[in-house]
Amino acid sequence: MQNRYICTDMIEDFRLRVFLEVVRTGSFTVAASGLGISQSAVSQNVTTLEKMLGVQLLVRARGEAYPTAEGLSFKEYAEKILYWYDAATRMFGPEGRLSVNRPVRIAADEVIASYLLPSVLVTLYSSHPELSFEIEPVGDAPSASVFDPQAEPNPDVPGSYFGTPGDADVEITASPSPETMDFEGESRLVGVMDATLVASPLNRSMAESRGGFSTIAGVHVSNRFAIWDRYLPFLTPDLLARVSVKSSSPEAIKSMVRGSTSLVGILPAIAVRNEVVAGTLVQLAVQLPRFAFDIHFNPLPEFSGRDVCRLLLETLKGGI
Repeated sequence: MQNRYICTDMIEDFRLRVFLEVVRTGSFTVAASGLGISQSAVSQNVTTLEKMLGVQLLVRARGEAYPTAEGLSFKEYAEKILYWYDAATRMFGPEGRLSVNRPVRIAADEVIASYLLPSVLVTLYSSHPELSFEIEPVGDAPSASVFDPQAEPNPDVPGSYFGTPGDADVEITASPSPETMDFEGESRLVGVMDATLVASPLNRSMAESRGGFSTIAGVHVSNRFAIWDRYLPFLTPDLLARVSVKSSSPEAIKSMVRGSTSLVGILPAIAVRNEVVAGTLVQLAVQLPRFAFDIHFNPLPEFSGRDVCRLLLETLKGGI
């Protein structure tokens, strides 16, 4: 009998959602439309909630509705209750396998893993602290799963065009932007990783002529280039001859450029954001469209339909 009493008197999450939707829209009619139920159902759910709590939550006036003082206070509780309802569902329901029993596994291009994913995952984790992540850098075309070195590559696994994800729930990669793209490529595209030209404030010829040239060929011949090696194919022979440093490590290039009076760095823009803001590197006003890389988001089928996949994708798009 005691259990039945608790069940019939507990606050249903749908009633909380109805109440919050009315507060958000300021209208029973608009809330009903948004929830896909009748206006009378909205009114009935709110009234039942008020009777259960023993207080008036909303003031109804000429087609409008707004919270009372008690309603404003209860709104905070309702939002927290719904958050933990949802968290419990993710933890012990179908999402639990991904959020608690094992982390979300991400295989990512090394530059993306180093310079884009950290801020994206911090943003995601701040609103969903029950989630956990495992990140492994992946090259252009790994021969096996980055999570299981003994795994055999499977050409039938979606995403093998950009590398075999294996055990990864999702693979996030960067590849040179093609002149044309098929539907499959477009469906995976989530953004573009631009290139940029940077120099040290010590490099006076560059720092003082930020807008003095419009193409990379306009960089004064007294300067040499330090370049992320994946950009090398885009350089013309005359520019290749001016390359003094090439490296797969953006950090190595940045360190050299920061202390040089003649090196100019050619790097992904996301790799130098912090330095440009801090003023330790000067960003030069040169457009490098041929150096653009597309960022692709390729989830495995069993992961793509989950809420955490959608959240990760949306947060990633907002961080690019």
